[in-house]
Amino acid sequence: MVFDIEQANADLNCMAMAIYAEAHTQSIEAKHGVAQVILNRFRNGKYGDSICEVVLKKGQFHGVWDIMTGKHEYPSHEDLLKEKLVAHEVYFRKVPNLIGNTTYYFHDDSIKKPHSWGIKTKKTKIDNLLFYWNLQSFTYF
Repeated sequence: MVFDIEQANADLNCMAMAIYAEAHTQSIEAKHGVAQVILNRFRNGKYGDSICEVVLKKGQFHGVWDIMTGKHEYPSHEDLLKEKLVAHEVYFRKVPNLIGNTTYYFHDDSIKKPHSWGIKTKKTKIDNLLFYWNLQSFTYF
């Protein structure tokens, strides 16, 4: 397998933006959870052909869209670099996966689970983020 450093850098930049947009006030564990959701969606193959496609898919990571459309301020270079280091830890599997490989959804506990998600089961809570897994994607052996 050939490692594409340019693709990895683009992936990490997109993950960093999503981590900042969705969890910049949360703990490192919650940030790892957000990054893992992104990787889970990418590995699933139904959410995009690249990590950037997963992050930029319309209607998915609202915080990213809020930054891109000017609703929220663009993060500083320093803040993005900090989140890129978090993304790096998850991308290269340097930290434990706290949410599992079939967890594709999360939201802040200050809002209700969107009805559009259908049947999703809460997997875990890290700080203010609730993570959900999809029973339909779980395989029984």
